[in-house]
Amino acid sequence: MSEPDEVLDPKDGKDLFHQGIITKLFPTNNMGLVRTESGREVPFSFEFVILLGEAKKPNDLREGQEVGYDLGWTSKGLRITKIKVYP
Repeated sequence: MSEPDEVLDPKDGKDLFHQGIITKLFPTNNMGLVRTESGREVPFSFEFVILLGEAKKPNDLREGQEVGYDLGWTSKGLRITKIKVYP
């Protein structure tokens, strides 16, 4: 088990986020899709997603970009709640 103050390095495989790729961005609808490692495409909304890492705003996201993400349940089903962009 890791120490509480230990910094987790995503290159070591110790990052707690799931890994995926942004497959589609729909700026006019304020949403996008991330393909999971299992091949499922999960939506996210620019309004409700928390951006971490290198991305500070939705315009910083690009299709084909590898990201870490966290999931949550909403009234509309499974959604991405956090996206982490790595340097």
